[in-house]
Amino acid sequence: MVKITPLSLYIINRAKLRRLIIDLSSKALSRILEHVESCVTTIESLNRAAQYPPHEYPGLAAALDWTIKDLLPPDDWDVGDGTKVEKKVLSLSNPDDMRLVLNGMIDHGFFNEPKSLADTAKHLYIDGKEEEKVLEDVWGNWSIRAK
Repeated sequence: MVKITPLSLYIINRAKLRRLIIDLSSKALSRILEHVESCVTTIESLNRAAQYPPHEYPGLAAALDWTIKDLLPPDDWDVGDGTKVEKKVLSLSNPDDMRLVLNGMIDHGFFNEPKSLADTAKHLYIDGKEEEKVLEDVWGNWSIRAK
């Protein structure tokens, strides 16, 4: 079990959520940050203690079309005592996380025009059967196709 600081975990999850919402692949984000194509995938991996270093927050925020304030937790966020936490990264294999991403896509305007299940899977870079199944289940149980 990999552990990282709560702040690092917050930023990884926040960045991954935004990346998925705005249709930015992990490879593309890695290239924008001027790293090898596997950099973001490594950072998002549950098996690695990798994280975004603080000096990269401005570039990360810009790549996500955000300000640093959008990337960081709110001022009243309780960071705790600094104890490291288990690295749990947003996963499209988790129905609650899938709903969170789809809600973000709704807010971002992705579904302003009707989209198919295939359109949505392509946008999310879904390439695994487990993620496809979760998307199909959430899609079938929830009206998300258009506002």
